Amino acid sequence: MKTEDCIPGDLSVSAEEYRHAISRLPTGVTVITTIGPVGCTANAVMSLSVDPPSVLLSLTTTSRTLAHIRSEGRFAVNVLSWTDRRLVAQFATGTQAERFAGVPWHWAGGVPVLTQASAIVVCTVRETVSLLDHTLIAGAAEWTQANDIPATVLYGNKQYAVGP
Repeated sequence: MKTEDCIPGDLSVSAEEYRHAISRLPTGVTVITTIGPVGCTANAVMSLSVDPPSVLLSLTTTSRTLAHIRSEGRFAVNVLSWTDRRLVAQFATGTQAERFAGVPWHWAGGVPVLTQASAIVVCTVRETVSLLDHTLIAGAAEWTQANDIPATVLYGNKQYAVGP
């Protein structure tokens, strides 16, 4: 079999086709928070390094949360707990006041964090890189907390609980 036999003739991919395909990649759901308090839902988050402990996240360049992270230089990755899965939608739209309305949070490591998060990683920005319509943010982990609460995971555009 030749390589070209494996490649379809039309190499254009619509946003809808891409979302459908990439939704088959299980991903954790997080709420990124920073001083304000401000925050947004994000699932483009990953562990970057264990030594030194670092995370990498991607936010759209028009994100209000990104603007605050850039000015403050600090943020928290809150792994959304199953009990707080409703916050996926709440932190995706509306004003910052609406996003935090009724959400238990407190200060930790100098930034607001969600009290019922499955895990929290507080970071200082190490580097940002603009790429396409997003900005990648590498953060050095300075404080963490892991709780025995199931986390929310997305797969096929549905939410699932994973963990204890």
